[in-house]
Amino acid sequence: MHRFQTKTYAIASVKIQKPVNLAIVSDLHGCPYGEKQRGLLTAMERYRPAAVLMAGDMSDVRDDDTPFWDFAQGAALLGPCYYVTGNHDYSWYSGSHRRIPREEVGRQKERLRELGIHVLEGEREILPVSSGRIAIMGIDDKLTGQKEWDRQYLHCCRMVEERQYTILLSHRPEAAGAYRYFPGDLVVCGHAHGGQWRFPGIRGGVYAPGQGLFPRYAGGLYPRGEGQLLVSCGLCYKYPKLPRFGNPPELVILRLIPADQKKIPKEKK
Repeated sequence: MHRFQTKTYAIASVKIQKPVNLAIVSDLHGCPYGEKQRGLLTAMERYRPAAVLMAGDMSDVRDDDTPFWDFAQGAALLGPCYYVTGNHDYSWYSGSHRRIPREEVGRQKERLRELGIHVLEGEREILPVSSGRIAIMGIDDKLTGQKEWDRQYLHCCRMVEERQYTILLSHRPEAAGAYRYFPGDLVVCGHAHGGQWRFPGIRGGVYAPGQGLFPRYAGGLYPRGEGQLLVSCGLCYKYPKLPRFGNPPELVILRLIPADQKKIPKEKK
């Protein structure tokens, strides 16, 4: 089984009453992690996540997408799951970009809904936890069309309520200029693959799609206006033309904790 690391981020907020874990998965691109994705699912289960957030590019039309559906079915059993599309849900590259028919994109979304997964297209869902009111919002990738992307994003901005801890799922971190004005607390992205190659002394990696060389938002937690931007390095490992170097695939665990809690509580074994 291919190896991955688990990266944990802790964010404190006055809107959170009790610690809560959220698992963030992005850019799986159909990569398998053990039979029926047990390696990845077991690692997630260890943290007892209150929800699983999927930040786009989970499947890959160029290959067998069975690993993605194995993951989706297993994740749906862990708790509430929230999903947004990435660019590879709308197009794929084979010498030139090829668009995927919208009907096929729609069928994939419906199949996810049948599993009980929340497919977000400019909507807000309230996470059912006792930790505080946590709102999960999400928008489609920009390949759905700039006008539709703008509509979904502005609708999410209007739905933000001050008393809720609000998370926006959106695949591309290079739209950080727009996210700066999102009135919620956190924007979660993927897409950058951790900058693909990472070397000591070079923060953020060497190259990321949409950002080019030495990307600013390749993977990590960044300030964003009055909130924050969290970019997952993703879980894809199989692209032969763009092998990862010094940049292992990662599962992200986000720990939301009360603002007055000085230490991150240890995990229960």
